[in-house]
Amino acid sequence: MPTTTAFYAYMSQHEPSPSAHHTLIFDTVVTNENNGYHPFSGIFMVPVNGIYVFTFSIRVECHSNGPYEIVKNADVVGVVNSDLQQVCLQDYLAGTVVITAKKGDDVFVRTHIGTRHGMIVSDSNGRSSFAGWMISS
Repeated sequence: MPTTTAFYAYMSQHEPSPSAHHTLIFDTVVTNENNGYHPFSGIFMVPVNGIYVFTFSIRVECHSNGPYEIVKNADVVGVVNSDLQQVCLQDYLAGTVVITAKKGDDVFVRTHIGTRHGMIVSDSNGRSSFAGWMISS
């Protein structure tokens, strides 16, 4: 089994208006050591027990609003919020967590249940992305 577990993926296009509890799909995979990240579902399936770092960056459009969550199985382990309702500018949200995960756990980024979200932007001027790597087994 490979000793390195790491992934990095980004959205290849904008996400116009994601619904509540929508798992974000980062469909362009740059790195996927140990094949834990699944670009069709947006889910990282932990291949090896260990301590992991996960980070995500979301580029949001003007007048957007709402929290984004990083989830392990059914548990929210990190959340960041955007509130640009009153202004028209693009901004980035970023979240990072360090967690213990077991083989088979699912880790993913999704929209919060209680808010209508604005457009997520991802293009050559700035990517919305999701990454993770194991730091200790």
